[in-house]
This record gives sequence, structure tokens and C-alpha cells, in this order.
Amino acid sequence: MPRNSQFPFDIVGFDLDGTLLDTSIELAASLNHALESIGRPPIATGGVKALVGMGTRHMLTLGLQQSGEAEEETIRALHPVLIDHYRANLGNNCPPFPGLTDAMDRLQEMDVKLAVVTNKFESLAVKLLGNVGLADRFVTIIGGDTMGKGNGKPKPDPIHEMIARCGGGSAAYIGDSIHDVHASRAAGIPSVAVAFGFLSQPAEELGADAVIDHYDELVATLQALA
Repeated sequence: MPRNSQFPFDIVGFDLDGTLLDTSIELAASLNHALESIGRPPIATGGVKALVGMGTRHMLTLGLQQSGEAEEETIRALHPVLIDHYRANLGNNCPPFPGLTDAMDRLQEMDVKLAVVTNKFESLAVKLLGNVGLADRFVTIIGGDTMGKGNGKPKPDPIHEMIARCGGGSAAYIGDSIHDVHASRAAGIPSVAVAFGFLSQPAEELGADAVIDHYDELVATLQALA
């Protein structure tokens, strides 16, 4: 069916961790597996949420810093340990946030194209979303390595690529971190912050154009942004 002319966006993009899925339990398990392999103390699941947003390598670096040194050699040795554990357990315990699938249904009924832009490796993002049965919902899934090293969020490159892969048009982006807001702003599109995500500060302080507390609010919030 043709896109509803009353809806202001052709494309809606989403961050993944802390926005689409609550991946905190899986991420904590894999981070702690890596830390414990060298005798470091584990980090509580709640504490891991604040480390997420710039990819697993960054998460590992911050995790190491909580209990001592985080030298490049240590990071280089432990990152494959973390990734192997994470890849082996993808999708076992990472539910979608309440109301997400209903919100996506409503958007797709209006022929809005959905996409994912995450700083997680593209291969992991594709596999995870496939394992939880959501991959087919998205026109494209763009990872932190898709645009080349150093070109993930908060740079606008992956947002521009998302729009191009979706055929162009007006777009908005949904996320839970300052990097999501900065990437959206740099790309010249509006952003919506989710107050239930992996926040390092209150969602109202991220500078997004709007904040939602539940996915039941998403469609109306996007309409109001017009």
C-alpha cells in the first residue's frame, strides 16, 4: 500500500543495544567471561549498560579500566575471547523492549522503511536480529564496521548510508545514547531518545528532538516531530 501521506517519514532507523533489544544480560555475560579469563572481577549487569554504545572493543576497554590497566596488548588478546563467547550465545536472552513489534507493525502498515544502525559489528548485528526473528523487518542493517574503521556513530556516515540504502527520503532515528543523537544531528535528521535504554545520563539530557518512555508512544511522537 502507498505510504500514508500524513506520516512525515519515509525511513525510521533504530539503534540496536538498549533501543531495539535489551541485550544487557548477554553483553554482561560475555564481558565477564573475558574479564574472568585473566582473573579480573565481574561487572554487574546493571553496570555493563553504561559501557555499551561504541562497540564491544570500547566496552571491553571500559570494563578493564574498572579493575586495573587496560593496555592495548590486553585488549587485543581479550577481544576475540569476548566476541567468540558472545557469538556463541547470541539471542539466548535479549528480549525486544515492550511495544516494539507493535510499533514496527504500525510503521510498516504505512509503508515506512525500517533500518538498523548500530556500533556493533555488522555480522553480529545481522546474526542477532536473525536469531530473534527480526532481521527480515529491516531494509538494511548497518554495523560499526560497515563504513570502515572510525566511521561509526557519532559520525553521520552510517546514517547517510542508511538513507541511501532505503532509497532516499525523509528519515528519523531512534536511539538511547548521546552518540545516537550526535550522529542524527550531524546527518541532519531528527532523533528520538528512548528513556528505557542503556543510559549514561537522563534521556532528557541527551539533546534529542523527543523522548519516549514506551514504544506505544513512538508513532505519535514521530508524527508530532513534523
